[in-house]
Amino acid sequence: MFQVFIYVGVLVALGGFVMFLRSTDAFLKRDLKLIKPEQYKKILLVHLGWMALSSFGVGFALLGAMLDFEPALMAEPVLQATFGGFLALFFFEWIYSSFALYYFKKDLDEKYKPLLLVSVIFSILPLIVSLWVMSEGTVLITTFPLPKGIPFNDPIITFYALFILSGAVFVYFIADWRLQKDGYRKGYAENVFYVAFPAGILGARLWYVVGQWNTEFANRPFWKVFAMWEGGLAIMGGALFGAIAGILFIYFRRKDITIRHAADIGVPVILLAQGIGRWGNFFNQEVYGAIADVADWSFLPTFIQRQMTIDGQFRVPLFLIESIINITGYFVIRFAIGTGLKKYIVPGDLAMAYPIWYGITRVIMEPLRDPTYIMNNLWSYYWGMIFAGLGVLGIVALHLFHHFQNNKKTPIKPA
Repeated sequence: MFQVFIYVGVLVALGGFVMFLRSTDAFLKRDLKLIKPEQYKKILLVHLGWMALSSFGVGFALLGAMLDFEPALMAEPVLQATFGGFLALFFFEWIYSSFALYYFKKDLDEKYKPLLLVSVIFSILPLIVSLWVMSEGTVLITTFPLPKGIPFNDPIITFYALFILSGAVFVYFIADWRLQKDGYRKGYAENVFYVAFPAGILGARLWYVVGQWNTEFANRPFWKVFAMWEGGLAIMGGALFGAIAGILFIYFRRKDITIRHAADIGVPVILLAQGIGRWGNFFNQEVYGAIADVADWSFLPTFIQRQMTIDGQFRVPLFLIESIINITGYFVIRFAIGTGLKKYIVPGDLAMAYPIWYGITRVIMEPLRDPTYIMNNLWSYYWGMIFAGLGVLGIVALHLFHHFQNNKKTPIKPA
């Protein structure tokens, strides 16, 4: 009987979400000068109505799923799933609307843009909390381990690939937004993305194949080297090749921006993509550490505890730790260094801070991994040390270059 709730909820959610997208798109295309002041309230109420309808559909579908699984379920998990799902979609749509207006609405008064940015930032935490609450309820009807992807004949569309793609697209929008703030046109980074992203994927695969050649590929058919759908991408190689490809494209095709300026914007933001991409490892049950007492990690959401229970034993969720470290690293480089130490840094320092941060992260994290996922005798560990060292040398070289350039420009006064 409760399956009807699921079907109705899904249909309502899909219908409401489609209308929400149409409402957003219609407002973005409208000329604000032609909208009368009294019309804004009606437009906002209609938009909020579609948001509420689609969110209600999700909550109703989850209610049906919970009761269909066990009609006698306690009220708490049912409420967690229902209201958590409702609020999660609502906050997601709020963030989507605010970001779309901020990024795409060209004729929007500049005084509203800071408010929209604040709206996005302060809605992220409620979204995370809502997803957490929803997961605490739905964990009762979820089978673990979680599927690794969406079945689509063979091969499946893996969550690992989806998270990598999502991270890359997110990075593109952040980098393009930063470039707009510096006076460049919207979409300036688009062609760079089309070059850097495929190069990053190829680099990630090549790095993995070279690192695992003796243990995985030496005795297999050569075509397996290209079987990326079976898994096997090394984030370090992807970051390196993607960054190099992007920098080379800018050097040869963009004459209105310096390499160091572009690198300071585009390179540190890779940490955000890596932080998002690590959640693909979560679905694959990869990047975990030693056996641990789950009671020591009881503060984590239940679904993470369950997914990280491998062969009956809980493993330290290194994927989560590294995801947090990478995301934190971006904000440290972007704000603590980029803004807080602005008068002490030179162009290119922020880009060089990336290999230092990520290299140290690899040096710390690699030995903690389960031996199954340590690449070819700590290949990533040693390369992490090299990355960090090159970053330090790069900063020293940049400051020396800056110093000598300034000395050349300073005229020598006669005695």
